[in-house]
Amino acid sequence: FGYIGDVYGRGKALFFTLVGVSLASALMAFMPTYYQIGIGAPIIFCLGRCLQNFFAAGETMGGAIFLLENTPEKKQDRESGLYNAFAIGGHLLASLAVFLLSKYECIGLGWRFLYLFGGLASLFGCFIRKASIEKKKEISFFQAIFQIKTMVFANKKALFYIIIASGFGFASYSMSLVLMNGLLPLISNITKIEAMKINTYLLVFDCLSLPFFGWLASKISRERLMLFASLGVAILSIPLFLCLERASFLTIIGIRTIFVAFGVAFFAPFQAFARSLIPQNACYTVLSLGYALGSQLLGSPTAALALWCFQKTGRIESVSWYWILLALGTSLVIFVSSYSKEKARVF
Repeated sequence: FGYIGDVYGRGKALFFTLVGVSLASALMAFMPTYYQIGIGAPIIFCLGRCLQNFFAAGETMGGAIFLLENTPEKKQDRESGLYNAFAIGGHLLASLAVFLLSKYECIGLGWRFLYLFGGLASLFGCFIRKASIEKKKEISFFQAIFQIKTMVFANKKALFYIIIASGFGFASYSMSLVLMNGLLPLISNITKIEAMKINTYLLVFDCLSLPFFGWLASKISRERLMLFASLGVAILSIPLFLCLERASFLTIIGIRTIFVAFGVAFFAPFQAFARSLIPQNACYTVLSLGYALGSQLLGSPTAALALWCFQKTGRIESVSWYWILLALGTSLVIFVSSYSKEKARVF
């Protein structure tokens, strides 16, 4: 989708992703039941979920780039924070809807309406995005392959920076909102249900604080804020994890809030930071590829690696080792990119 955006037009790529989300959501909303077609029902459902995630991934990063391209430079950090806040807000609304359906025992049929509403929302987005479709010259398949290779190799340094930074950003959310659900019952009196309940409040805090950190980035510079967050993790994660062992309920909430704050401070201006590294003609391709590789290869395994380290060593501080390694690498990336930018500005 990133490549489609760079070569065939941003509007066309984003319109295509929303059409895909609408069709995948409709497929799940109207799919037959297990009693009607047997094993085919879960297969269709899994296919629909895969397609929905595939198309939604293109919209998630592509929508941010499209927004920033149409935003003045001095407002891009704030818009990046707002964009991420609305994304988290969507997760909260979906969680609330599932909770209400479960509470009133309507989940058996009501889940279909959730996918239907999601498909209708995407369809509404299609009509909005249709006006932004550009007309560009069509190219052959071999020309397309050559252009992808050229874009990636011409921006390989920026691609590497984005892979490292996106891996750390994804890891920060994983450590504060995923790992804790399994770790806290092992090292404290907090149950898994209580840990997940805290998660809900932290998501609300996440959603509300993203615009603030986006605004703060516009005041003190996005690089300084992101560097503060990555160095904060590198310096404070081990002491804070040591404080979690047999900690009180309020102490656990406080430490988890600090971890979430580090993640929010880093990720609020992330799209604006990443976009500033890449020329406009390759922005969608390189940023989408870098985020996909970083988040899935470096960020996604974080919680599993942290628990594995804890099980192997029995030391609570070991859960932060991989996170610290990513934090140090990210700090170096931000410092080098910031130095290069200042050097280019002088000359």
